[in-house]
Amino acid sequence: MKFVEKSFPLQYLNPVAMAEGNAKRPVYQMHKWWARRLGSVFRMIILSAFSDAKESDDDIWYKFCNGTSLNGAVVLDPFMGGGTTIVEALRLGCKVVGVDINPVAWFTTKKEIEPVDLRDLDNAFHTLGKTVGEWIKQYYRTRCPQGHDADVMYFFWVKIAKCRSCGAYVRLFPNYELSRRDRANVAFCPRCSQVIETAGYDPKTKCQECGETFDPRRGICGRGIFRCPECNTQQRILEAISENGGRLETELHALEGYCPICGRFFKRVDSEDIRLWEKAKREYHRCEDNLLIPHQKIPTAGRSDPRPVNHGYTHFQTMFNERQLLCLSRLLEGILKIPDRNIRELMLIAFSDCLDANNMFCKYEIQWHKISVFFGLHAYHPIERPTENNIWGTRYGRGTFVKCFEKVRRAKVYCKKPSERLPRSGGSKRFSKHTGNECIEGNIVHSFDELKRVSRAALLRCGTGEDLSFIPDKSVDAVITDPPYFDNIQYSELADFFYVWLRLGLRNLYPWFGPELSSRPNEIVQNDKVRKTIEFFNEGLTRVFTECHRVLKDEGLLIFTFHHNKLWAWESIAKILLDSGFYISATPIVRSEGKSGFHSSKGNIRYDCVLVCRRRPSEWEDGSWSSLKERILRHTILWTRRTLQSGMLVTEADVFTIIMGKTVEYYTKAFPNIKYYNQPVTLAEALNEMKDFANYVTETSRAGQSPLPKSHVKKAEQLRLFIRESREKYEARGHMQ
Repeated sequence: MKFVEKSFPLQYLNPVAMAEGNAKRPVYQMHKWWARRLGSVFRMIILSAFSDAKESDDDIWYKFCNGTSLNGAVVLDPFMGGGTTIVEALRLGCKVVGVDINPVAWFTTKKEIEPVDLRDLDNAFHTLGKTVGEWIKQYYRTRCPQGHDADVMYFFWVKIAKCRSCGAYVRLFPNYELSRRDRANVAFCPRCSQVIETAGYDPKTKCQECGETFDPRRGICGRGIFRCPECNTQQRILEAISENGGRLETELHALEGYCPICGRFFKRVDSEDIRLWEKAKREYHRCEDNLLIPHQKIPTAGRSDPRPVNHGYTHFQTMFNERQLLCLSRLLEGILKIPDRNIRELMLIAFSDCLDANNMFCKYEIQWHKISVFFGLHAYHPIERPTENNIWGTRYGRGTFVKCFEKVRRAKVYCKKPSERLPRSGGSKRFSKHTGNECIEGNIVHSFDELKRVSRAALLRCGTGEDLSFIPDKSVDAVITDPPYFDNIQYSELADFFYVWLRLGLRNLYPWFGPELSSRPNEIVQNDKVRKTIEFFNEGLTRVFTECHRVLKDEGLLIFTFHHNKLWAWESIAKILLDSGFYISATPIVRSEGKSGFHSSKGNIRYDCVLVCRRRPSEWEDGSWSSLKERILRHTILWTRRTLQSGMLVTEADVFTIIMGKTVEYYTKAFPNIKYYNQPVTLAEALNEMKDFANYVTETSRAGQSPLPKSHVKKAEQLRLFIRESREKYEARGHMQ
């Protein structure tokens, strides 16, 4: 038995995981990947998977904090995504095999772990800045209100729709605010666009230039509807787009700049700012045919989300304005001239990352005084008031190429000497502790034989995990992964945004960047619109796990994190494991990757089940359903209590996750001999019965007599008490974790 099958040090790990959920490790900030799991959690999973059950929580936590080496154990991740398993296993001295069907995931992970000489990286960046950087910055110049030369940080745009009733052109402002500060608010006049500063929020702000009185927080559009200020007609924005025959035009109305003398400032755009925009447009159209920009159409067939196509964005390039396309093309051209492939690719990853904040789907966060990235949500979300970033960058600002390069550099520094952010004893402040001689750098190899010979080796494949024929039977010590969650995220649909740009620089180097888009027919995801049904998903995941069963050593573990709020998903994952030749030997509970605070809504599941799996058959002998239920409930209470004792909030949704995890664990352990009074109990029956128990826990009152046995009612009441006390405790502190 391994330590992970006996315990999991929640009391130490959960606070660290929650902090990381709000601020990821530098290596995971290099490039966007969706639903990326926490490095701290996967570090602990790997350590626990290779530690003996005789060790204590304190022993494992000491290794976590001070570092250790797993002496070249082979770890496989068949769904490596953003590379969390690969990074954390390399750091612990493992040899790693990573597989992902999406080229963006493959490239991101590759650049996370490849070593680089930081001096060479810095020299390449400085050279790029002197050439391309200076050229780009000419299009982001302005004058501050005092007349000094200044840099533009952000240009503020607004979409314009035509009123179907009176024909007026309506600027679709959801509000008229630019900034909210502690003692000052900045707004702009809806009539003349003059920028106005007030001492706090004034619902009757008056423009001193044109005399207009307005409420800065009350615009004319919201929730997909706008109101014409001329005739008061209401209309859906999508209808206006349809009547327009395509995406709506935009108008430049204001900017935020940085002056070395005056600091940051807002202003209405003037004639020179408009002239600069017209100059950029002319230059774009003059050399449009020679620009290095993507020309692919945004796919519509089988699209899970009609956006952005139904908003008139037909091609990926239409998600950017002319100045952005002009400057991004010039930047990409400069990067591709760098002779060293490794450094060129690191610049490419910074370039791709900066696309997230340099498109016309970004908005300005008026309370935080910075731009929001496009993929803050897992969706293509068009907005009515887009913000154009400074592509190269100035002293302040977010998401510029300079800032994205700095993220890449910080990541590579961290990889050379990684650390853990740990709480100080007796206080809430945290400190960084370096973990011995660990590092996150791998030697890329191209075969399993080479993997065995080379130290710190990493074998990365861009392909499907359904075919692991390049790995010999029983040669992997552990499979540690995070598989796709059915239809939760359409990875290729999202990754195409980055892929079409990366492809411009990588298609001649790597064949998987040859196709026009990143989607592949055998991508394992549930999407009924392309006939990828739940059956397709289940069959594909079963084939991957069957391959994992083949390559795992006899005592090897398959471990992955899982949570879902639907019963059918738990039933499906349990059946997939049984069909693949596994049973679940343990289900520790741990804090998931979601953010705390206002980012975390009431119904969110905050915890993952860590499904620890072994080869079937198990050695479990007690198949009595009554006995199994008692164990499920007892362990649900145990892990709920342990989670609360780690300082975390537990809600009804979290208790459901714990109950489902424990149910599939004990069911698969005893399978196929589960009986109730000599009658077989199906997996669906077992899960439904435990769901009834979870429903009872979540109800605050019941009319009539409870259908649960008295012993179960007592346990349900105990869980209710846990939830109530937990909520009262955190509401008293004024926040929800």
